[in-house]
Amino acid sequence: MTFQLTQSNPDRVTVHFIPWLTWSFAGLVGYGLFTILQPIIAGTQSLTGGIALAIALLVGMVLFTLITGGQLGICQIDHRRNMITVTSYGLLGRKRQERKLSDVKGLEVRILRRAQYRLLLALRSGERLPLAPFYLISFNDHGIRRIAAALNVEPQLIQEKQSVR
Repeated sequence: MTFQLTQSNPDRVTVHFIPWLTWSFAGLVGYGLFTILQPIIAGTQSLTGGIALAIALLVGMVLFTLITGGQLGICQIDHRRNMITVTSYGLLGRKRQERKLSDVKGLEVRILRRAQYRLLLALRSGERLPLAPFYLISFNDHGIRRIAAALNVEPQLIQEKQSVR
């Protein structure tokens, strides 16, 4: 699940894409790591090879989860500056892209499954600019409608083809 927090005024619309389910999972695994490490730190349990392996696997799983899906995404549509800014913050650093609003041709909503989709800006150059660094999972379309209204475009729904395995 992704929270899409929207702030708007007449000149600017800002949407924060917050992957709270990913962060909740990382917190739960962190709590599990703490419960494993607590007796070792207190000296009541010795560190064995199996416990060390479990700790290493859990740390690796949390890092992988946070790197691949734990980025905070921010989309800012600024009418005064005629710019759209897409920024993502994560464990690997910050990535920022800016485009002119006049370069935006449309808003694509690529639907993977029922509530899982990706938002892309269709630019006049043919380029597609993702508004969030990951697929969004949301059961409402408030964020999509706010972004489309700010861009003055109609969102285009595109059903992604799923591969059969």
